[in-house]
Amino acid sequence: MKKIFKLAIVAVFAVTLVFSAVGCSRKHAHKWGDWERTETSHTRKCKVKNCGEIQSGNHKDSVCDECAEFRAIGFGFADCIGLQGVDDAHADFALEANEWFTERGKELGFIYYAVDTYKSGWDDLTEAKLREYDLVVLLNDKPGTVTARTAFREYMDKGGACMAFHAAGFAMWNTPDTPPTEWDGWFSNTLLRCGVYGNRPRGEEDGGGFYWNTWNPTSEPMTVETSEHFATANLDCDEFISAPCEWYEWYNDLYEDKDTTVLISMNPTPENPAGDDKRPGMEHQVWRGGRHPIAWANNNYNMIYMNFGHNLRNYNNGDEGKQSKTFSSEKQNQFTLDAMFGLVEAGADKIKW
Repeated sequence: MKKIFKLAIVAVFAVTLVFSAVGCSRKHAHKWGDWERTETSHTRKCKVKNCGEIQSGNHKDSVCDECAEFRAIGFGFADCIGLQGVDDAHADFALEANEWFTERGKELGFIYYAVDTYKSGWDDLTEAKLREYDLVVLLNDKPGTVTARTAFREYMDKGGACMAFHAAGFAMWNTPDTPPTEWDGWFSNTLLRCGVYGNRPRGEEDGGGFYWNTWNPTSEPMTVETSEHFATANLDCDEFISAPCEWYEWYNDLYEDKDTTVLISMNPTPENPAGDDKRPGMEHQVWRGGRHPIAWANNNYNMIYMNFGHNLRNYNNGDEGKQSKTFSSEKQNQFTLDAMFGLVEAGADKIKW
């Protein structure tokens, strides 16, 4: 995957300090190249002509604070499959995502720190903690305490970066136009832009009523809506096949929202419907038409939401019920990583503590 930026966090060590170094015959501001990493060490060279300065160090796990491109922190309820009140497929995704982001970090040079909100709640979502990280990842969960919500909102208002998945956007209100609290209105309408789950009118050609969600989780053709955004610029296709997922619909019309850039859509047809629920009375969970936003960016905040994050599983088999993986689609994975790297780059340029 092409890295699409060079992070300011790395430059903190690089271009602002003027000093004389071993192997360098003159004083100048060093302009460092990329870190080269092995399992136990990291090295980079100054790119100034005739400068032989090299920085190096040792680490224990492929990447460390000194050589990391950036630091991301993920929040989601994870180690709780089979417990009462837990959606096992949502928890299963958080477990899978934590492992996948950790491994990609070792390969690509970033640090990923996972917080299990089922075990520790939202105590780690504070301003002090956020100052240590360049990206917040919401894995089927969203800030659940007043303190965490305040810290997260201030972080985003200051230019912080957020990547949100699937049920992080889920909201149901008594009336879709009336948020129950000021926080709900800000998070669902101002930040995520999508509003509440479902409640979108469904054309008669697709059975009438309203769109809510599909079932069962299925792999579907994804339409790439634009190549002008950093998250999609490296996709060399107009369409790709997703990993299996339960697909949500939203109340707000994101295609008509000037503050939203839809990145990926799903366009089911009678010949290729989304969902495969064959139970009597559940026809509404199979979509045969419509244009449905799957991933989008907020044009006013440094935020990308993506609907991915609900694995196919047998809910009666606990840990053995897993039947699919969200990170099994190559193009979807590329989109996710490019979104991640691009958000961090934008945050490095924007965030003001």
